Amino acid sequence: MASITTILGTDSVSSSRIVINNNFNALNTELAQIALILNAQQQTLSLNGEVKSGTLKVNNGSSDTFKVTNSEVISNVESTFNQKVKLNKAIILAIEEGITELPSANSYASATYILTSSAFTGTVLLPAAEDGQEITLVADGGDINFSVANIAGPALLKVLDNGSVTLRYSSVNSLFYVVSSFNCEFE
Repeated sequence: MASITTILGTDSVSSSRIVINNNFNALNTELAQIALILNAQQQTLSLNGEVKSGTLKVNNGSSDTFKVTNSEVISNVESTFNQKVKLNKAIILAIEEGITELPSANSYASATYILTSSAFTGTVLLPAAEDGQEITLVADGGDINFSVANIAGPALLKVLDNGSVTLRYSSVNSLFYVVSSFNCEFE
């Protein structure tokens, strides 16, 4: 913080010239240090140290794209982690209930879909997912037959009432792979 010397009301301007110049020099020195980390023209802040804040928000002008508070981290954009992710507590996955229509290709937004069986008559073809995406499908109210055209392995997949199948998608060969199942029939 710049050290500023106060000029008293009884001081004359000519006798305080050195004090005034020293005050301006102290302010210029502080501003130069701030300018090293804050580029106002490019609107960038470059820090090597720690940021302390009650809340950190990254906002695109209309909504928070990323927000950190003392109790949560919210990311409203797709996030990519290039290193291992270590989780010390539970993972809570999104579940969609009462589904009467599957998402379009590459549009699965939840981890689990509880499918209303009366809406899925005949054989259901699964739309493609994103590479590595895992989805769980649950049959609710009756059995659901899935086409195996894009599921590796079985010749038949039937998820029985209250049964579930978890699948992982690979874009290498455009196939789902069965990761786990309960109350299902395979051939």
